[in-house]
Amino acid sequence: MKSDERASREGRWETSRIGWPVSHLLALAPLDVWLRMLARADGVHPRYWPRLAFVLFTSFVGTVISVHERVLWRVWGLIPMNRDRLERFRPEVIVILGYYRSGTTHLQNLMACDERLITPRWYQCLAGQGYILAWTLIRFLLVPFLGRTRPQDSVGFGTEWPGEDDFALATWGGCSSLAGRHVFPKNRELWQGWHALEGLSEKQLRSWRTLTRRFVYKITRRKRGRIVVLKSPSHTARVAELDRLFDGRVRFVHLVREPGAVIDSNVRMFHALRNHAMQELPVVQSIRDGVVAEYEATERKCADELDAIDADRWVRVRFKDLRSDPMGVLSEIYTGLGMAFEPGARDVVQRYLGSLGSYSSEREPIELGKVSEHEQQVCAAMTERYGLGSPARLGKPMEYTPRDSARIRRGMLGGLGMAAVCWIVWLGLVWAQHAIDHEIRARMVALVWATGAMVGIAAHKASGGRGSRSLGVFCAVLTLMTAVTVLFPVSVINWNWAANDGTAMWLKHNWLNVWQGLRSTSSIVLLVLAMLTAYRHASQDGAIVPGRSRR
Repeated sequence: MKSDERASREGRWETSRIGWPVSHLLALAPLDVWLRMLARADGVHPRYWPRLAFVLFTSFVGTVISVHERVLWRVWGLIPMNRDRLERFRPEVIVILGYYRSGTTHLQNLMACDERLITPRWYQCLAGQGYILAWTLIRFLLVPFLGRTRPQDSVGFGTEWPGEDDFALATWGGCSSLAGRHVFPKNRELWQGWHALEGLSEKQLRSWRTLTRRFVYKITRRKRGRIVVLKSPSHTARVAELDRLFDGRVRFVHLVREPGAVIDSNVRMFHALRNHAMQELPVVQSIRDGVVAEYEATERKCADELDAIDADRWVRVRFKDLRSDPMGVLSEIYTGLGMAFEPGARDVVQRYLGSLGSYSSEREPIELGKVSEHEQQVCAAMTERYGLGSPARLGKPMEYTPRDSARIRRGMLGGLGMAAVCWIVWLGLVWAQHAIDHEIRARMVALVWATGAMVGIAAHKASGGRGSRSLGVFCAVLTLMTAVTVLFPVSVINWNWAANDGTAMWLKHNWLNVWQGLRSTSSIVLLVLAMLTAYRHASQDGAIVPGRSRR
């Protein structure tokens, strides 16, 4: 109670005395990126050491699974032919503009439904430095730890959902303001230059340009000819630089929202992500005033730079209109960008919209700070500039095709079938290894994690893409039973204890060997992760992942 009162009195949000580990937004950034960030920051207080230790562990994992791709990229870039290929790379790009919490994620999800467009996914963004060769591992690693909605609202989230390319640059080379925004708030100014690409050295600018082009090249490597859709709030302050980077082959969609709602929602976002910080956050009023200042500067810079390019290359829409009339606004966006909103894309968008549940952004009452006179002036000017004072327009009523209900029995059969396949493969690998060298006696318990993922995915697909808690529990238990039952014949292949002492003793000693293999710390951790992975995959329900489920 005393800590709550003290925090309230100081104008700060309540936080735990110890910075406990979390599924960190930069968890898979390699160790060299984290060490550079730590070297720049003013240190980490001991209360945050548990969080830092866990992040460095996940960073080590991210380093190991991506180091080969990073090395190959270095070698690839040394070959003149490849450098020329990257230099000649001229993609068509659409950039969604809008300050944080302006509704840009909703627009990105809608546009991702169009198969002519390609947008980065979160598994690519959270490990931009090495997802191509390790994407399967990354997917398995992330599923148990990622929530199904974002921390700040109920918008869908997951490895396959559309993501923000700014995260890829943060994990690949630290070329992002994210570190100062949510990780080292006391030293935010050290990373602030990345937001609008101002105050940076020529070397830093060159790094940002190179990594941005390489990331776009990577996500389109097998999908040449498709238009790339990028969405990161900081791009709102980078219009001119993006125009130069893509040689004028870029179009923009500027999404605007009521400024008061944007500011309040940004403060809430800082609160939702406070457990990612390695330093104490400023007082709430300071956070709010900082949001207002950055928001005003970002939108002013965006408006000025959009006015400087051809009017047929950008379009501005209001978020309230997008919510009330999504199909109508999307038609206007496509028309404004010189594209056709084709019937196939319309159908997929309607199915996605029909799968959405109710949206909720307000989860708990918190301190938001006071609205200053300057903020009132900023909001009034922005409301007038973008015509945000008029009510949302009325859209045409839409008929949504209801999704099929989950087919639990089919899901269970699918999970059982995949479990049988994994059981056979697991046993076959152990047998083959032992046949090659009788001195090797490995249980290969690590395969249980992949088994859990495969069982959960198979059950989810067999159920028609509609998971449930009961199906998730079934797959978790099935994963455990698969591991337990396969380890008995594994014990027989490797050791065959008490083979000459009768059936009862043979069964007893080989089951004891199974128990011995399961009770080690590493085995327990792997089993828990495997069961959690199976549950998360098989119980997944909710909105259709944009651009992934087209049926």
